[in-house]
Amino acid sequence: MKSQYYKLPLDFSRILQKKDLPDCSLEDSVAQHIHLLITTVLGENKDDPQYGCKLWDSDFDIRASNNEVKEQVEMAVKASISRYEQRLTQIRVMAVVSQEELTGLSTRKVKKKIKVTITGTLSRNKTPFHYSSFFYVSPLSYD
Repeated sequence: MKSQYYKLPLDFSRILQKKDLPDCSLEDSVAQHIHLLITTVLGENKDDPQYGCKLWDSDFDIRASNNEVKEQVEMAVKASISRYEQRLTQIRVMAVVSQEELTGLSTRKVKKKIKVTITGTLSRNKTPFHYSSFFYVSPLSYD
């Protein structure tokens, strides 16, 4: 049976050629959606200005302590997932904030690194779910 979830990003050239799109599992689909939610700034989606994550509103707040940033990230990410990812229940979000020095060709920058771990239960099959990623802020970037 063909999966009902498509792998992101969508390859529109395959659609135009009437070819099948690559698919993915339920777990991968939820993980892709969470990544999209976390990295989307509120207002970026013109069809739904509330879609995304509020955490980017405080991206450049250098006065906030690591603990304040941690709490803001956890609350913002949990609120977004609770609203837009109905396939996941019992959502728990944990953030770890640290400083990291990044070196480029001729530059060295210190940025806040935020590691986000999300756990929960997939509604459809009641299996545990785990997602983890990190990104840098001040200024924003993610990997």
